[in-house]
Amino acid sequence: MSEPEPAVVEGDPVAARKEPGISTMQNAQDESQPEIGKEELDSLREDVEIWRDRALRLQAEIENFRKRQRRLAEDRIEADRGRLLRNFLSVADDLERALRVEDGGREGLREGVEVTRRSLEQLLRQEGVEAIQAKGEAFDPNWHEAVGTVPEERVDAEKDTVVDVTQPGYRLNGRLLRPARVIVAR
Repeated sequence: MSEPEPAVVEGDPVAARKEPGISTMQNAQDESQPEIGKEELDSLREDVEIWRDRALRLQAEIENFRKRQRRLAEDRIEADRGRLLRNFLSVADDLERALRVEDGGREGLREGVEVTRRSLEQLLRQEGVEAIQAKGEAFDPNWHEAVGTVPEERVDAEKDTVVDVTQPGYRLNGRLLRPARVIVAR
């Protein structure tokens, strides 16, 4: 069986008919644009490849930069850590010397521990650590941690004043390293 041929409708040729949603301006533009030649198409493809290659190279450079920066940061942290630990070795040496004192008895041991404490305080100062002054100061929750209270009449102090420090606090370059644990008058 053969299929019937489509019916021929007389009227405007198909190319000249107005299709719904397509303006005559678009038809005019379509007709005025020349077809892209093979050479021009090849040139555009080359340009796309060049830009694609550049984008891939830039991505690789960025990734390498990130890796390099991460490695530099890790190296810097390790170097700083080593420097700090080498400084603590002098404190450990002072403790060792204090423990070796035999003939000085308690006084020799006390003197050795005092020397060690001074060298540790010096090391902390060199690293930018400073003690938080708390006793006799107004309680400041930014720098102090209240671990207890006492009635103000009992300690003869003003309300909300630090009357005792149970553990000293420290700042590192102006930022809280550890709050001072304090007893506050209430």
